[in-house]
This record gives sequence, C-alpha cells and structure tokens, in this order.
Amino acid sequence: MASRDYFKGKRIAVIGLGPHGEMVTDIKFLIKAGALVAVYDLRSEARLKSHLVFLRSIGLANYVCGSIPADDLLDMDLIILSHEYPRNSSFLKEAEDKKISIEYQETLFFRLAPPLTVIGVMGAVGKATVVSMLEPLLESACDALEGQGFCVIDPESDGGILSNLKKVKTGDILLARIVESIMKELYEMRISPHVAIFTTIPPKGSYFSNPFEILTYQTYNNFIVASDDVIDATHRLKFQPKAKMLRTKASLLGLDWLPNARAAHDRDNASLALQVARLFKVPDEVAQPILDTWKALKGRLEFVKKIKNVEFYNDTASVSVSSTESAIKNISQGRNIILIFGGAEGGSEYAPLYTVLPKYVHTVILLPGSGTIRQRQALQKIDHIKVVSAQSVEDAVVLAMEHAHQNDRVLFSPGFEASGMENSRKERGESFVKAVRGL
Repeated sequence: MASRDYFKGKRIAVIGLGPHGEMVTDIKFLIKAGALVAVYDLRSEARLKSHLVFLRSIGLANYVCGSIPADDLLDMDLIILSHEYPRNSSFLKEAEDKKISIEYQETLFFRLAPPLTVIGVMGAVGKATVVSMLEPLLESACDALEGQGFCVIDPESDGGILSNLKKVKTGDILLARIVESIMKELYEMRISPHVAIFTTIPPKGSYFSNPFEILTYQTYNNFIVASDDVIDATHRLKFQPKAKMLRTKASLLGLDWLPNARAAHDRDNASLALQVARLFKVPDEVAQPILDTWKALKGRLEFVKKIKNVEFYNDTASVSVSSTESAIKNISQGRNIILIFGGAEGGSEYAPLYTVLPKYVHTVILLPGSGTIRQRQALQKIDHIKVVSAQSVEDAVVLAMEHAHQNDRVLFSPGFEASGMENSRKERGESFVKAVRGL
C-alpha cells in the first residue's frame, strides 16, 4: 500500500511540534496525503504561532496549546509523538487501553517503508557529527550507481522523517541517527541496523539491560563499526554479535586529513565515517576531499571567541552526562575549565561526572531549572570546586568572565535539557553566543 493511501482519511493526533518545529514537515506531508490532523502541544499558542499559521493555511484540522486533553485522543485512529513526550505520559493511558496506535515518526516510518539497507548511528555522543560526515560520502557512492536511492532520517532535522516515504523504494540506503529511546522501539519491532555505527558505548539508562541489544537481529552479513573501546565492551558485557566487527581508530585518516577538526574526537568520528564509506566502495581519494571540506556543527563544542586570553565554547547540544564529560575532557588543559551547567530534569545519573570534575574544572556556574535544583547539593559537596549560581545564560557568561584566569576555557555544556517550555537547546545556545560576543 502506498503511504498516501495509508494516511488518507485517518484522524491523526500529532503530540508536540518538536523543540524547533521539526514535526512541521511531516504534518504537511500527512495533510497532503489526506489525513485529518490535529496538533497538541504543551507550549503556548503565542510561542507556536508562526508554525500554526502555516499549518492552518494548508489544512490543519485543529490544534490545542497549553494542554493535551486525554479525551480528545480517544477519537483518533493514530497518535504520533514528538520525542519530548514519552509513551508512558499520563494523557496516553486511555488511548493505549483503547488500543489506538501510538507511534514515533521513526517507528511509523519503518512500519511503512519498503525493505531498505539501514545504516544506524548510535552512541552517547557524536551521532550528529558522524551523520554530517557520512552523508556526503554515501551520496557520492550512490551517485556512482545509477538508480541507487539514498535518504537520511534524523529526529533533530527539520527535513521530516515520514515525508521520506514518498520517495524511498526497495533497496535504497537509509542513514539514520538513532537516539536511545528509539533503539528500544526498534528492538521491540525486531529491527537491527544492517550497518551499526557506535560513536561510544551506548548509555545503559532505563532502555536496555544490555546497551547492545539493538544488535540482536543482525545477521552474519551485517556489520558493526566502532572503536576498540566499544567492541571490547560487547565482550565485557557478554554480548556476542553475529555481524562482522570492524574496529576503527583515528590513524585510519592521513595526518593531513580533516583540517577543520576541533579536537581528537572529530578524527575518531571521521574514522567511523571513513570505514563505512569503504564498505560502500568509496575510494579514499574520493573520501579525503569530502572530509577535508567538513565543518564542525554549531552548538557542538563550537569555539565562539577568545577574550583576554579566555576561550569560550558553545556545547549547548549537550543534554547528558556523557556528552558533558566528553566535552570537558576534550578541551581541558589541566584544571582550566569553567563549566556552565544545569537546566531541566532529564533523568540522567550525574554521580559519575562529579567524580571526574575536580581533575578538569575549577568553577561550575549553575543555570536555573528543575534538574539544577535536584543536583545543587551534590555539586556543592565536591571538593576543590567552586559553585556559583546564575539567573540566566547571559548572567552565567558575565560570572564566568569574572571568575576566569588567564588561559582558562569557559565551556557551556549544560548536561540537561533547556529549562522551561518556552526555551530550546538552539535558543539557549544562541543566547550564550550573543552574550559572549557582547562582552
């Protein structure tokens, strides 16, 4: 069945437009496919006005802002969740009891898509970077093969996920950035990537007892591409994959490759991309100029400015312990880090980070938020760390400069989600960059 036929006439509730409106493209696709779409979001109508005006202009059936009435969902044929809303949200219970289909964009995509060659990028940090490196490499491989299709799905992209259904065909190559919650969803659908790329050991969290269970349904013709640390961890955790394991290291790249690398982890990520490119017959002489033109992503350990011998780095995309720890280790030179940290509760376990902070950080500046409130006492107990509270990102930048010494590095790596429904990762990063440039 064509995807348009599947959606035609269906009453669909879309819960959440995404932090930056990432769901808008797919809602447009659903409306054009003949679905009757209603949008629900806990943010205010004023906050979402520009998106809602556009969606109403193309046929959005209804929207509710500021609340999600559970009764409304009982009349739906399908509910599609944005990633901010977990399956165990209280407003979904009655719909679940009524056996109304509840999906994320990715799960619905995989249910409806034809058989594809799936390349999945997973791990605690570095997923977006590897995708940004690998995408042009795979495009070059597909361009060399007449009729070979290729697409990318990424929950943080505004390009849509479901909208790819109108163009994918059997045998196409799919590059997917797979977040931890979707790893669990795909496992339950008995789906494993044909080529599984691990940037780091996946966090155990609450999704899996063993973080490598996503590999359960691989076959002997599949591949795992990862560093020694990750592959050694599969043995340590007593998981025996069926797929061929390809170990990577930065030395796969020539010393003159990747001139725009910010730190060692960029070369590690590029080695993952190169190893996969080789699987798809991309010659190194084609891969090198592509990687040499790669530019670091905004908000991911992005150098902003140097002021009076103090460097400022924007790592606003960090919403986990592992990403903040990785950023600290990558830019620290002794204990010369001032860490701007904190935000909304995300459910992570922060104790492992606190054990390493004194080695790299001398001052932590805390941002307001529900997560910060929970962690403040634990942070204040860490020896040899000064803890300072800020009222906002802008205030934190000023305080960081006041506490900085020559050759210090100020790292904005929050480790939590943005605080409050009116904020997003992108916006807080923009606030940080603007405040630094205003010093």
